[in-house]
Amino acid sequence: MENKIKYVQLSVDNKEECAVFEKLMAAYVKELDEHGHDPMPEGFLQKWIKSIISIQGASDRHLELCYDGDTLIGFLYGKVDHEDHKGFVKPGYGYIMEFYVKPEYRRRGYGRAMFRRLEWLLTHDGADKMYLTADPVTGRPFWEAMGFLATGERSPENKMEIYEKSASFDWSGREKLMPLTEETAAEIGGWRYESPYDAYSFRGDADSWLMDRSTWGTEQFCLADGDRIIGHVTCQNDGDDLWVGWSMAPRLCGKGSGAAFVKKCVTGLRRVTGHKGRIMLRVAAWNQRAIHAYQKAGFTYVETIQDEIAYSDHMEDFWVMELKSVN
Repeated sequence: MENKIKYVQLSVDNKEECAVFEKLMAAYVKELDEHGHDPMPEGFLQKWIKSIISIQGASDRHLELCYDGDTLIGFLYGKVDHEDHKGFVKPGYGYIMEFYVKPEYRRRGYGRAMFRRLEWLLTHDGADKMYLTADPVTGRPFWEAMGFLATGERSPENKMEIYEKSASFDWSGREKLMPLTEETAAEIGGWRYESPYDAYSFRGDADSWLMDRSTWGTEQFCLADGDRIIGHVTCQNDGDDLWVGWSMAPRLCGKGSGAAFVKKCVTGLRRVTGHKGRIMLRVAAWNQRAIHAYQKAGFTYVETIQDEIAYSDHMEDFWVMELKSVN
């Protein structure tokens, strides 16, 4: 079902899309009114809808029309809260603001697929948790089935109970290994990791290896899903061995998806390089989080070596690991 639905991000400049959204919102609000909500005055409703349309465009604000072929199913609307946002916010949380499936398309798997899409978007934007307020008639049963739990807290804006759920990173199946470009290299160059993993933050400049265009598509790649970069992937041949390395986007680290990320990188590198021999890597001995992910992905310990760490003359212990199996 996920791959069946087409998602169209609303553009403020597309009058046809805006008109479609306005009709959906009117139907959505009418249903809420029928379920006991205080009726929204018509003049205020139109003003509210237009205000929603006018603020679209932020990279972590998602208002998408959902289609099955040419058939309109509904819409989803969510964002990641930041401290400078207006109104009630939970900074760092993904906020599912509005969500609507047309009545004739309910109980057919569309709502679940749309939610998985929105969860995927919010986790890619760095959210670890999500929250919402639910309509008690049709909303609450659906969101409880999606794993949301009542918190006992009420939103000061609509007086409705807040429901929360941890956000789980998922793979769409559309991820591809792509050569670096000016845009992707610049984004990767800005990645910063929290301590103690800040040793892996990119500190290069225009002369760094990251920005060496001769390696883009041969030794340097990015794993991407559409325009969203999941990781930076590198490889270098040494005789019959292929030495590999990767950095997952900081917003996606620590979500339990490291082993799956490594497997996707290995599969992609095998495909683009045609390498059929050994795959090797080295990792700082202290980085047990990475070592655990590598072991889950099929790598095994070979030996410990000492080498100089990047951006300093300090020597450090590294594990050399070899891919033995794909679990």
